[in-house]
Amino acid sequence: MGAMVGAAQSRLLSFGAVLSVMVMLTLTACGLVGGSGAPVFQLETVQVRASADANTSSATAVDMVFVYDPTVIDVLQAVPASDWFNRKRQFLLDYPKGISVMSWEIVPSSVLPPWTVPDDMLSNDAGDDATAAFVFADYLSPGAHRARLESGVGIRIDLARDDFTLSPFNTDN
Repeated sequence: MGAMVGAAQSRLLSFGAVLSVMVMLTLTACGLVGGSGAPVFQLETVQVRASADANTSSATAVDMVFVYDPTVIDVLQAVPASDWFNRKRQFLLDYPKGISVMSWEIVPSSVLPPWTVPDDMLSNDAGDDATAAFVFADYLSPGAHRARLESGVGIRIDLARDDFTLSPFNTDN
């Protein structure tokens, strides 16, 4: 009797292991979990707008940083925009396959045309998917001027006098 119970438990454990592997493969194939186990970041469109008094009526540099190495997320979450812009070149040298950057400079009272995020920004040339993205805006006023983006169809970055806001965006609005 004990041998029969042991064999049944063994089959049950094997079935559980197979089921776990199948669930992970399904989630990976659906894009819900990246190959590294980190969530995959998705974004299709970005629009940047600047109010008439944006950055106290000065042009504003804006960087969108796509992160492929999950260990870089904690680093960037602690970096204010002023440090990002001062050390950007070094970040790119330190994490050559870990991040990529899209940069804009926008003057007050401007609206940039919607930018369609290319596939090569959502994954690097090593095949790693983006796991996060950040926006840094180089404001004259004090503050972090940094935000981590949520995955979504589109994002609008509104530059105001002393900081920026993010909101969902699609080409219909």
